[in-house]
Amino acid sequence: MESNLTSMSIKLKRSKKMLKDKTVAVIGVGKMGGTLINSVIKNGLIKKENLFGSTAQEKHAKEINLKYEIKTYVNNEEMILGKDIIILAVKPQLMKKVISQIKEVVTEKQLLISIAAAISTQFIEDRLEKNIPVIRAMPNTPALINEGMTVLCSGRYADKNHVQIALDIFGAIGLAEVVHREELMDVVTALSGSGPAYAYIMIESLTEGGVRMGLPRELAQKMAAQTLLGAAKMVLKTGMHPALLKDAVTTPAGVTVDGVMELEDGGIRVTLIKAVSRATEKSKEISQ
Repeated sequence: MESNLTSMSIKLKRSKKMLKDKTVAVIGVGKMGGTLINSVIKNGLIKKENLFGSTAQEKHAKEINLKYEIKTYVNNEEMILGKDIIILAVKPQLMKKVISQIKEVVTEKQLLISIAAAISTQFIEDRLEKNIPVIRAMPNTPALINEGMTVLCSGRYADKNHVQIALDIFGAIGLAEVVHREELMDVVTALSGSGPAYAYIMIESLTEGGVRMGLPRELAQKMAAQTLLGAAKMVLKTGMHPALLKDAVTTPAGVTVDGVMELEDGGIRVTLIKAVSRATEKSKEISQ
């Protein structure tokens, strides 16, 4: 345990050193863009004076300036000049417009990180018409409370240093991992991107079960949410297979086994697998 903490400490120090003097421009400071800015500031990864944000409206730009104490712009082309890292935190339908705004001034010395769902690195590279290093990131909404899951993949011109920079940035809002085949990003979107919605349905359903059997709703919801949170942390911290952890709870002729039988009879396992499969297909359709 002590060695793990030492390793984490060394990694954090190295990450801070790597990003300390980098300048970062966030195009589109909405919920996720704002979350990234707030988290890198809180974690001391990037200095406020090295952070810049843009939005389409002057009024919103002033609000961002007051909230995060960073310089803000409404002109993306002006903002990205000379910046080391550019984060494209815009909606997919706005990506073409944003790329057209910055393509004349962006250089191969800059790193572009996109968090737009269903937008491939090739889509961005082709429209920039330069050998720009691009990283594609898929964070999910729990990033808003620094409990996110982000998966990254790199474009043709990004190297391992670019990937590490992205890992360090998104590590500030939760866990971050890398896949080396971009086609897997559709599955990532379906699993971790859409996954919180599946979890909320489980929490809602478990809450209703508790209420049905007499628990106050507020207590039942708190119990359901904390139970899922605790179970998830058990998987992450122990590294054990979920089936083994399930067996540890399921004692012979006990309460849990009857509940598990009902879940299996209702097809929860197959339904969740189908949910990920169907959402993956939808993500592929949108990507096309």
